[in-house]
Amino acid sequence: MRRLNYQTPGPSSHRCPNTPRMREHPPIPVIDLADHIERLKANDGLRFSQEYESIDPGQQFTWENSNMEVNKPKNRYANVIAYDHSRVVLTSVDAVPGSDYINANYIDGYRKQNAYIATQGPLAETFGDFWRMVWEQRTASVVMMTRLEEKSRIKCDQYWPSRGTETYGMVQVTLLDTMELATFCVRTFSLHKSGSSERREVRQFQFTAWPDHGVPEYPTPFLNFLRRVKACNPPDAGPIIVHCSAGVGRTGCFIVIDAMLERIRHERTVDIYGHVTLMRSQRNYMVQTEDQYSFIHEALLEAVACGNTEVAARSLYSYMQKLSKVEPGEHITGMELEFKRLANTKAHTSRFVTANLPCNKFKNRLVNIMPYETTRVCLQPIRGLEGSDYINASYIDGYRQQRGYIATQGPLAETTEDFWRMLWEHNSTIVVMLTKLREMGREKCHQYWPAERSARYQYFVVDPMAEYNMPQYILREFKVTDARDGQSRTVRQFQFTDWPEQGVPKSGEGFIDFIGQVHKTKEQFGQDGPIAVHCSAGVGRTGVFITLSIVLERMRYEGAVDIFQTVKMLRTQRPAMVQTEDEYQFCYQAALEYLGSFDHYAT
Repeated sequence: MRRLNYQTPGPSSHRCPNTPRMREHPPIPVIDLADHIERLKANDGLRFSQEYESIDPGQQFTWENSNMEVNKPKNRYANVIAYDHSRVVLTSVDAVPGSDYINANYIDGYRKQNAYIATQGPLAETFGDFWRMVWEQRTASVVMMTRLEEKSRIKCDQYWPSRGTETYGMVQVTLLDTMELATFCVRTFSLHKSGSSERREVRQFQFTAWPDHGVPEYPTPFLNFLRRVKACNPPDAGPIIVHCSAGVGRTGCFIVIDAMLERIRHERTVDIYGHVTLMRSQRNYMVQTEDQYSFIHEALLEAVACGNTEVAARSLYSYMQKLSKVEPGEHITGMELEFKRLANTKAHTSRFVTANLPCNKFKNRLVNIMPYETTRVCLQPIRGLEGSDYINASYIDGYRQQRGYIATQGPLAETTEDFWRMLWEHNSTIVVMLTKLREMGREKCHQYWPAERSARYQYFVVDPMAEYNMPQYILREFKVTDARDGQSRTVRQFQFTDWPEQGVPKSGEGFIDFIGQVHKTKEQFGQDGPIAVHCSAGVGRTGVFITLSIVLERMRYEGAVDIFQTVKMLRTQRPAMVQTEDEYQFCYQAALEYLGSFDHYAT
């Protein structure tokens, strides 16, 4: 069968690895990395382009095995091949010609030969070969950098069982567990090879947040994913197998970033140019676009700037003790330093488009708090009404669910109809309100709901059904009906009443219980839609609520805490989330109190 060619950019002149070029691009000390990247980015990224273009394509090697007629159907793309000198050689089966072939190459890591195997996304006819490679190489971790389908094209065939057991060639694969999170998925398999009594466990890590076009806007989710892969890969395991569709672009990004993070740990320098050159002498086209080359730099810069802030739950107390002390050589505590480090990522004005249109400006409660274009919640436009698709609201990923929350400002009188329209169109049936209507003598939020009898907001009739006054919150239930077709649903609003007008609550306990109540109700009654959360501007207390929702759930499942990275992820989705240092510290405090409520941790 004819395989399509894979789109590969740029000229492919056949040159030998050219050491002068490597000498012109020596390793960069970590302390100079930020300045180095600024220089590459200057003049619209001119030096980035020149540097990337100058990397040796490394195509002077033979690929006779890939070219054999019997092996051609095993290549996903006709022009992405496996060099003979670095290919993974399978054990021959019954002397069948080509039975030792798979489109896969060994790639060196940092000071470690064959640390990885880069391969294409398996084809239906190569599933057996793929699992045989996993078995023969004693691999414990498979990294998948693509979805099965992107842009309605098949990028990779599903080579694992959705449930139970499947047999692929000589290897029996049983799915033991699937953990789906907002930006990646971890599947655990048990492997058994016919003729062997041994059973082995293999984990597959699938990153699901790489966009169809280009590269991720921020490296934060990718770095979290990479940390997870590294934490789970046993030290004595065989090579980490990495694949995307062709096994060269995103696969190359993963390998370079991982290898360079190792290098930084050992010698505080980065050699991206050198490592990409090396990889290309082991597999064709590794790191496939200038965008990817640039993304590698951004990811390493963020990793260096932010350090590692993840702690095991049981060490949280001692970590917080450390943060409360003044850092040596600094005038401020570790906690203040950590919060300041969050602010280093400044949002470019080009990231707010619709929010800044003249027809929408009056819909923003505060001029400086607006949703990013890429994550804003869009309303269905109303014909002939400019800006009718806009509301000051952003999608936020939860721990498990993409777009698990909507963070929004407290409605204004002018945007109340839009607010109900948003809840309806996005199937959000739970609203969390974290402010009083007035605080410090100022309006913080317009009363967007009817108290006594039903009221109509544009297309929607809202009927107050019940109100329950709890010690820390008020729960209101509304029946909402779309007057256009008579459909109705119940919306529940939780208004937290214990947040002080200034500062943060003294104890996190009440707020933790409140978070628990909201999520329990969502599980019981909530539709699939997101939980809508608002305070006044929709970033401070709203940020705390979503941060803690994610942090507490992660503590339950993984026994790990990373407040800094959680808030950082939130800020890539809406500016200024968790707005003050007080609020940031409150997240730590509440997490610690939550731990205390578990006897098995509080040792």
